[in-house]
Amino acid sequence: MKRITIFLLLIANISILSAQEYKFISKDLHLMTEVEMIKNQVQMTNDILMFDTKGNTIEPSQLNDIMESGNFVPLVYGTKNHIAKAVIFRNATKEEKEKMKARMHRTDPNANFVTGKIAKNFTAYTIDGTKISLKDYKGKIVVLNFWFTQCKPCVMEIPKLNKLVKKYKNVTFISITFDKKETVKKFLKTHEFNYKHIAENDPIIDDYQTSAFPTHLIIDQKGEIIFRKVGDFIEEMDTKIGQLLKQ
Repeated sequence: MKRITIFLLLIANISILSAQEYKFISKDLHLMTEVEMIKNQVQMTNDILMFDTKGNTIEPSQLNDIMESGNFVPLVYGTKNHIAKAVIFRNATKEEKEKMKARMHRTDPNANFVTGKIAKNFTAYTIDGTKISLKDYKGKIVVLNFWFTQCKPCVMEIPKLNKLVKKYKNVTFISITFDKKETVKKFLKTHEFNYKHIAENDPIIDDYQTSAFPTHLIIDQKGEIIFRKVGDFIEEMDTKIGQLLKQ
């Protein structure tokens, strides 16, 4: 639905200022993060309560004008079971307004990527208990895939990813998800996916500022991110890996 799309668009990449208490919001509710909403597929239903920061009710008829103005940040409050119950629209800062304006007018999620940034190191365990540290792969090519099992585009592209794994034996392919380890293991019983799998790892997802899935990164032999794409760009990945191996 349009409302859900715009809510997530506004929340993504915006630094939520403080967990300020609003007395008109039940203490049983908490401020939901973007990752929490994506992970739990939080839905914005028509009965959700909407307020300004003073507790005044916002009617559905006012919603489009508020969101399209770019002057307000939606703070979504939900239950411990990840059910959204209320939204507060607070005034956006100057920086947030600029970010929202840029995202509202951006049609290509890959447009602003600049090559050459050093990939942040991480250490984690795969679902089979193998320890992985990115720094240990310096001098080699590493491909990262951010995904989750209920993401249909993520699942649809897996056969293509497996072909890359088979083609490039000297490249390390790692998948990273917020899904539980048991969820990934269950998925792999019916889906062949030949990456090394890291599950339950929100910190890596946050460090790599991933808010759309699937996201693919290629890290070159110097540890620099030279490719970052959201969506199915497998052929382009294939070409880029081939070029790196010839250098």
